[in-house]
Amino acid sequence: MKIKKIVGGSSKPAKKVEGGGSEKSSLPTCEDLNRRGGLTAPPPGADRAEWVQVSCIEGGLPITLWARRTQAQVDPSQIAQTLLARLQLRRISIGMTPKGPDAMALVGLPVWLWVADPTRTSWGPATISAGGVTLTARVDSVTWSLGDGTVLSCGKGSVWKRGMGAKPSPTCGHTYTRRGVYPVSATTHWVARWSGHGQAGTVRLDLVSSRRLEVGEVQVNGTGG
Repeated sequence: MKIKKIVGGSSKPAKKVEGGGSEKSSLPTCEDLNRRGGLTAPPPGADRAEWVQVSCIEGGLPITLWARRTQAQVDPSQIAQTLLARLQLRRISIGMTPKGPDAMALVGLPVWLWVADPTRTSWGPATISAGGVTLTARVDSVTWSLGDGTVLSCGKGSVWKRGMGAKPSPTCGHTYTRRGVYPVSATTHWVARWSGHGQAGTVRLDLVSSRRLEVGEVQVNGTGG
């Protein structure tokens, strides 16, 4: 059966964002889905409740197709992949002391790390339902790579505020021992749990945020008497 594209119905594939390596689609190919029972467009006047939208890859690009529930025998795990893509989850904004993109940290002083302004799509939970499948996605943990060989696993972290001084973060932080410019990355590990059509499963997704942090030293100049 010939595959027909649905105009305006494309969905972005779930993927790893910049800084996390090459982008690789987690959606099935349209050819694979078509072999399972045929994908087409619902005829004019058809009951849309009998159809489900499914995203797949054709010619290297994501498109959205319609499949009849009773004929296409669509795998609910593939519907879950489509739902995850439609959530359009995004990478976090990095919170860090010292604050400001051009601020410089100092050797020996604690650096605090946290998820800045977490939202439904940057932290979760985010829930979506379609095609008889419900999926809920949330961040399970954050892996911080500090650029000096240190790797930390944290939750949201604690937000540093004025008046807290130079004490260490109670939940997620690091202290540099050498000056330099360090690439810092935060990888959010998403876990999306789905259920439907008598089945259930889990989809995992990593999104990466990154920035650079300059670490300097306090110079003390003295004169001999």
